[in-house]
Amino acid sequence: MIHAPVDVGLRSWELADADELAVMYGAAATELAVEEPWCGPDFLTAAGQRERVRRCLADEAAEGFVITVSGAIAGHLSLDRIRRDILQSADIGYWVAPRHRRHGIVTRAIGLAVAHAFDGLGLDRIHATTDLDNAASCRALEANGFQRVGVIHDFALVGDRWRDGQLYQLTADDWRSFSRGSAAGPGRRGTGGV
Repeated sequence: MIHAPVDVGLRSWELADADELAVMYGAAATELAVEEPWCGPDFLTAAGQRERVRRCLADEAAEGFVITVSGAIAGHLSLDRIRRDILQSADIGYWVAPRHRRHGIVTRAIGLAVAHAFDGLGLDRIHATTDLDNAASCRALEANGFQRVGVIHDFALVGDRWRDGQLYQLTADDWRSFSRGSAAGPGRRGTGGV
């Protein structure tokens, strides 16, 4: 099967996104209850999403984005724990609605966020942690130059069991070298701005 390229964008959260976010998360409520148990019932409501967006907008150490596909919201991405001290770093996290998976959307969104973090924010390092069993997330990170640096045992309590996590990192220098070595470069895939 051949998939046509999709128009992927990344834009800052707005309070007006709350209704669309709530519908998107509501459609994935069963998955979220298992995989993201911290979400809770309020997370699935427009009021809960407005509060979430409001908190992020007020947090100087975070930037929240919606991932868009042809203008419609398909997921979220965040740069959290942004450090402007000697670390000059951030953590990246992302989620895409099940119907938008396996089309390279997260890979492109990560590329846009990485370009923003390094070129726009002037950061030096980005960290990501994925579930040990989440091969798709690992591929999306590696496609953007991230390197696995270790395993964190018993990283997160999901459901009734502790799960191991894989820790990834990408430095600005490594990203620039990776970008020069790839045909499209991670920050140049897809369209849309941050």
